[in-house]
Amino acid sequence: MKHILCLLAALCFAQPTLAQKPNRLIIHQGAATTPYYLSNVDSVTFDSVDITSSVEMISVQGGTFQMGSNVSSDEQPIHSVTLSNFSISTYEITYKQWNEAQDWGLSNGYTDLPDGRKGYTGDSTHPVTEVSWYDIMKWCNALSEQNGRTPVYYSNSNFTTVYKTGNTDLQNTYVNWSANGFRLPTEAEWEYAARGGIHASDNYTYSGSNDVNAVAWNYNNSGSNTHLGGTKQANQLGIYDMSGNIWEWCWDWYGSYSSSAQTNPQGPTSGSHRVLRGGSFDSNYDACRVAVRVNGSGPDLRDFIIGFRCARTQ
Repeated sequence: MKHILCLLAALCFAQPTLAQKPNRLIIHQGAATTPYYLSNVDSVTFDSVDITSSVEMISVQGGTFQMGSNVSSDEQPIHSVTLSNFSISTYEITYKQWNEAQDWGLSNGYTDLPDGRKGYTGDSTHPVTEVSWYDIMKWCNALSEQNGRTPVYYSNSNFTTVYKTGNTDLQNTYVNWSANGFRLPTEAEWEYAARGGIHASDNYTYSGSNDVNAVAWNYNNSGSNTHLGGTKQANQLGIYDMSGNIWEWCWDWYGSYSSSAQTNPQGPTSGSHRVLRGGSFDSNYDACRVAVRVNGSGPDLRDFIIGFRCARTQ
């Protein structure tokens, strides 16, 4: 298995290793305080729960927010981003959800979808891990077709061939951004949702709180394992585990930020690594910050600390 150890300059410190684990992403710093309690969560607007997939989606009202931070150089410069409305899954995709769509896909032309893993040492209710960026593109298309939705990802810019097999470095022009199918969130959508959407000005360090342990399963409280989604506090939009539990793939190639204001950015047009966000059960506090972005993984990487959540265009 291909693993790449990511160290973000002065923010990285050595940790004890977990028994019998391969190298992993290690990023940490000190914790902050003051939890964001569930009683403060806004009334949640659910986009839909697809009957076949049982993927619960929360509707995120678009808006303008300040993306990035001054903590690390790759989070700079802070810049203005405006996003349209979109939906994002309330929880990280579970092994059970992965397996259900995988089974359908294997019988419908998606011939190389892997089994994935039940978190680290979890059960089918834990987030799926050991799925690559390529795997997720194909799985999202399978889930879309399974639910009678239009797939998002194609093998060409004419949208004539649905991406079903192989490892293809999809271009932004191969994505039908207006389709109603499932997809990965862009990096900007991910950070906006993690910051609480229209409440991003709350400026919490973690997703929904300044207390990492209130909202995130991390190296210090996880017992060295993944956890069932929704067992920590939600953020302001009612979304769970955008800090901690597992790293989450985003659509974008990793690249430097621009100081220019952007609207619905889709990231660089090329690159070698796709963006990971959110931190994991095996991360210390700093990696769970909403602004942290990791340039550490080629799109073929399958790792026990990496999974994803879905998004959908409204």
